[in-house]
Amino acid sequence: MRYFPQRQDAGQAQAERLRGLGQLAASIAHEVRQPLAAIALNADAALRWLDHDPPRLEQARAALALVASAGSHASAVLRSVHGLASQSPGSHHTFAADDAVHDMLQLLRAELLQHAIHVEIQLQPGRPPLCADPVQFRQVITNVLMNAIETLRHTHGRQRSVLLSSRLDGGMQHFSIADNGAGIAPQAAGRLYDALYSSKPGGMGLGLAICRRIVDAHGGRLWHAPGAPHGSVFHFTLPSQ
Repeated sequence: MRYFPQRQDAGQAQAERLRGLGQLAASIAHEVRQPLAAIALNADAALRWLDHDPPRLEQARAALALVASAGSHASAVLRSVHGLASQSPGSHHTFAADDAVHDMLQLLRAELLQHAIHVEIQLQPGRPPLCADPVQFRQVITNVLMNAIETLRHTHGRQRSVLLSSRLDGGMQHFSIADNGAGIAPQAAGRLYDALYSSKPGGMGLGLAICRRIVDAHGGRLWHAPGAPHGSVFHFTLPSQ
């Protein structure tokens, strides 16, 4: 008589493992999508520079450097996602947040140009270094920026723009990413950070859930607010050194 509950428990455990594997696979697919897109876009740009007569070698070299950078980022993201899934602590270092922000903007440059999105940067100078996992910090910046890009792709009738700003707020560094897109529908606002929920057609519903998990693990906070007069603003805080 004891065999049936044991068999049921084993089946439930296997189902849980399969669900966990499925979510891990979805997280990996989501997080490496952007660096893979950067690799494809910059490799295509390098080929076009080489096809010039005469070839534009400096531009081709710069595009290939971005391909190498995106490849390294994709590899680091794979390790980060695996660490998040296994709940292992990230590899914390002190580093200059502004350098990491500019690195990610370089990787997203082709996509921003493709969709005619203007980025304004207002990073408060003289801030102390961040104490965080640098790969996970880049993941948060990238996911929030990619959300803004996705929103702005469907925005017409005004210049598409993103404002990325930072400031020191007590012992925390405060980052904001504002877009002038369509904004967030009221029915979606309460579920944006739920895993596997997406307000976008074809969205995987993982980017903001991963961001919140990273920010919470660092002792920070992630939230959003309506933009003025258009769009939305995402804010997050992380501890300084």
